[in-house]
Amino acid sequence: MPFSVTTCVLTLTVVFGLSRSPSPVIAQTWSYSQADSVFVDTLDVLVLLPFGLQVDTLPGGFLPRKSGRLREIALETLHGLEAAARELAEAGLPMRLNVVDEVPDSSGQSQFNNLDIAKSDLVIGPLMRENVGLAAPRIDRFGREHLLLTEQPSRYVERGMAVRQSVASEIAASELLASLVASQHDTDHVMLLVTEASDAALEGAFLAKFNEIQRGKWQMPKDSLRYALLDTIQGDSRSVGRLADHISPYERNVLVSVAGRSARSMWAALQTELQMNDSSDFVLFAHPELAEMPFVEGQLMEKWRLTLPRTNQIEWQDTLRWSGLEDFRVRMASEPGKYATLAHDALLDAGMRRHPWLNVVQWANQMVWQASETSGAWVNVSWALKRFSDLQWMPLDSCDPVPPFVPRMFYTEEDSLIPVPHKYQHLFPEEYPDALVPHQTP
Repeated sequence: MPFSVTTCVLTLTVVFGLSRSPSPVIAQTWSYSQADSVFVDTLDVLVLLPFGLQVDTLPGGFLPRKSGRLREIALETLHGLEAAARELAEAGLPMRLNVVDEVPDSSGQSQFNNLDIAKSDLVIGPLMRENVGLAAPRIDRFGREHLLLTEQPSRYVERGMAVRQSVASEIAASELLASLVASQHDTDHVMLLVTEASDAALEGAFLAKFNEIQRGKWQMPKDSLRYALLDTIQGDSRSVGRLADHISPYERNVLVSVAGRSARSMWAALQTELQMNDSSDFVLFAHPELAEMPFVEGQLMEKWRLTLPRTNQIEWQDTLRWSGLEDFRVRMASEPGKYATLAHDALLDAGMRRHPWLNVVQWANQMVWQASETSGAWVNVSWALKRFSDLQWMPLDSCDPVPPFVPRMFYTEEDSLIPVPHKYQHLFPEEYPDALVPHQTP
C-alpha cells in the first residue's frame, strides 16, 4: 500500500454555488483529504439529489407529501455518501463531493451545468426518472462514469460501459427465482400469479427464464412448445383472480408472484386465500418487497416457506464493518437505512475499482456486476436467496431442505372418505387399485 494511514487529517470545505435566479443555496462541495495522500489525484464526484429547495410549501409551511419524502431520501443518500467519502479519505483517496439539487429551478432550468460535469470524475444520480432523462445525454457527452442509485428504464441504462446501475436489478432477481423454482420443484404444481401492471416486465422475465430451463430438459425441446410448462393465473393489483380453482390439496402448490409494492392489496388477498385453503401444501416465492409489508404474519411466512431474493442488507455479523457503522451511528444518531447503505457501498465500490489497494469494507454484500450484452453497461446483480425460518430471514443454504410432498386423503366429520379427483386417484392404490397414471407429456 503506497500510503500510510496512521495519521489522518480530515478537512471540510463548504463552497456555496450561484443560481441563475435569486434562490437559496443549491450546491455544496465537501472535500475530504488525508495529510499523506497528496500523490493520489482527488476523486471529484458530482452528486445530484432531489432536495427540492425551490419547491413551494403548502399553507402552514409544510412541503407536499412527495417532495417531503424525496427530501428525506436525498438526505439519507447524502449521509451514506459522506460516510463513504470519509472512509475513502482515511484509506488514502482524497474525495470532493459536489452536491447539487437535481430538481429544476422555478424557471425549469437544471441547477447543474456542463462545467459541473466536466470537472467531475464520477456522477451519482439523479434519482428521479424524469431528471435522469435530462441529465444522461450531458453526462455521456463528457464521457464521465455515471452511477444510478435507482432502477431506471433500459433506455437510460443501456448507454455504454460508463453506466452502472448500482441498485440491484429486479429483472435479475426475477430470473434468479425462476432458476430456483425450475431446479427444485420440477414435479410440483407451479403457479405464476400475474398482475400485468407495473411489474409486467418482471413477470415476463420469470416466465421466459423458467421456460428456457424447463425446455432444456426435454429430449426434443421443440416438442415442449406445445405445452404450458407452468400454470399461469390472471390476477390484478388488487385481487388474486380465480386462484382458488387452481389449488389442489393432493399435490404441492408452488406459488410464485413477482409483483411488488404496487400490488399490496393483491398480497393481502393472497394471504387470506392461502389461509382459507389451509389443508393444502404451499411453497411461496415472492418479490423482495414482500419482506417489508407489515401485514404478512411471520408464522404464516414460515409455514409457507416464503423464499425471496434480498439485497443491500447490512452484514452486522461481520466485525470488519462495525467501525464504519459505529461512526455513522454516532454522527447520525440512527442506523443507516437502505438508501444510505446503497449510496455508501456504491461510492466505496467506485473508489476500489480505481484503486484496488484501498482498505475499505462495504456495509452490505459486495456488488456483483454483470455487463449488458448489447451496450456493455453494468448492472448490479448481487441478490441472495433467503427463506423465512425460525422467525428470521436465513440464507437458503442454511435452511433445512423442503421435505418431499406426501399426498393424503381427506375425510368428512363422519369419517367418510371424500372422493379423490380422477387425476389423483393413482396416488392412492389401496383405495383405487384400478386407477391409471395420467398420460405424461414427452
